[in-house]
Amino acid sequence: MKKIITAIFTLCFMNSVQATEVAVIDFRAALLASNIGQEAAKEPKQKVAEMDARLKKEQADLELLAKDLKRDELTLSEGEFKKRRQALAEHDNKVRAMAANMQRQAKALEQKLIQSLTPQGEAALKSLIEERKLDLVLNRQLSLYADADADLTDELVKRINKDN
Repeated sequence: MKKIITAIFTLCFMNSVQATEVAVIDFRAALLASNIGQEAAKEPKQKVAEMDARLKKEQADLELLAKDLKRDELTLSEGEFKKRRQALAEHDNKVRAMAANMQRQAKALEQKLIQSLTPQGEAALKSLIEERKLDLVLNRQLSLYADADADLTDELVKRINKDN
């Protein structure tokens, strides 16, 4: 009797799983790949590029200071060597702090961009869900495996572009 009940339960469960329409979407990637996302990202990308250029210049200056110190190491007095080494360490800390700050700023710019685009993306996603009669939509990064036909990211990009 126990086996029959288990078999019936298993059959019912299999039928319910087969009836579920599932899709995966990379919502963030869809927003950024859409026309409105590309347009809205121009200014943040420019700011990030400017920050990156400043960081690279500071890193190049740091490398030059390190090379100069290494070159002059044997000719400097012990006090002067320690003083320049300390200045080099301070400059290194400044560059590291600058890099961390720039990463935070870039992440904040991206989050602000995503938040501004989310309403259009959600509207397009909602219409796609209704059209396809989807029961479940998962974030692509959260799924271990998804068939290529289940990934609707490109279709969402097209829908966002069409709606705007």
